[in-house]
Amino acid sequence: MPRPPGPRSLPATLSVGAISALAAVVLAACQPAVPDAQASPAASAPVPTVPVALVRSVAMEAGTTQVARVEAAQQVELQARVSGPIDAVLFREGDAVRAGQPLFQIDPRPHDAALARARAELQLAEARETLAAAEAARARQLHAEHAIAGEEMERRLAAHAEARARRAAAEAALQTAQLVRDFTLVRSPIDGRIGRALVTAGHMVTAGDKATPLATLVSISPLHVHIDVADRALQQRLAERGGAKGWKARILDADGQRELALAPIDFTNHSIDAATGTVRLRARVDAAVPGLMPGQYVRVQLATGAARPVLLVPDKAIGTDQGRRFVLVVNDAGEVAYRPVGVGAAQGADRIVSEGLKAGEQVIVSGLMRVRPGMTVTPQQPAEPAAPQAQRDPCPVPDRS
Repeated sequence: MPRPPGPRSLPATLSVGAISALAAVVLAACQPAVPDAQASPAASAPVPTVPVALVRSVAMEAGTTQVARVEAAQQVELQARVSGPIDAVLFREGDAVRAGQPLFQIDPRPHDAALARARAELQLAEARETLAAAEAARARQLHAEHAIAGEEMERRLAAHAEARARRAAAEAALQTAQLVRDFTLVRSPIDGRIGRALVTAGHMVTAGDKATPLATLVSISPLHVHIDVADRALQQRLAERGGAKGWKARILDADGQRELALAPIDFTNHSIDAATGTVRLRARVDAAVPGLMPGQYVRVQLATGAARPVLLVPDKAIGTDQGRRFVLVVNDAGEVAYRPVGVGAAQGADRIVSEGLKAGEQVIVSGLMRVRPGMTVTPQQPAEPAAPQAQRDPCPVPDRS
């Protein structure tokens, strides 16, 4: 038979429960009140500031873009003009050089000897001419006095003329010897940049039909940009105008993203190339341009139509979403909206937008992945927006996307 609980069991159980309840009340009283901001963090989160740019409307001509090649206006292959061993190379490969600057020294000693011999021969010819002149003068006097025959006078006059001719020949030989001696010091014929040396000290070089090449020089400025125009509409305009006089070409890098120079067209070929169906134009870049060098391929923009208004936004404001282009627009209330857009040609750091935007709207230009449609933001425009490249020369690059 189970034993009934003693008189102390129930009070002990009640005492433990009362103590637990009392402890809970005390702990709750000691906790600080939870602020409303912690209870609802989204309600007081700071509004982010985002950089924006205005959609700009500019007048721009329709244009065509051609791939073109840069060539030096002058390109010189230095060759030996006298034979002999190279004594010294007097330049650093790849350096800019000035016209007249010494580049190579060929051993001058044999040519010094030839020059000295030519001087001596001239002195001998001058002495003989002096003697012949004196004899001719005496012959005239004696003939006048009937002391010698006319035949003798004529012989002495002829000897004088021969001596004069020999002196002239000796002078020419001296000039030639001096010229050959000068050719032992090879100088730059133009201002430009020199490539690598094709010979070194001690190398034997030869002149003549199989002259030894020494190095290659190209002019730095001006540079020529040769443009082969295949566009039929542009060819028609060239035919109607009689060439491209007064036109300017905007020269961009190979990607068409960065403008390098704005150059006038200074040559139009007189006919269409039958093999390629193109017309050759040439733009002239007079000043040295960083990033532009002979042999480089570039893109060149040429106008082909009347000016029309287009919208421009910074290229970095355009995002890609599964192959579609979009921008994030901020309205007057600071609300962000997703806007699909149609894009056109790159224009330096900007891009033409063909649809989806209006002039004056604000688009976010960076941090697109950190902003979501529907958010509220504070738009911040640059203090001094840069002048668009399109306004300097309105001619777009076709879109390659």
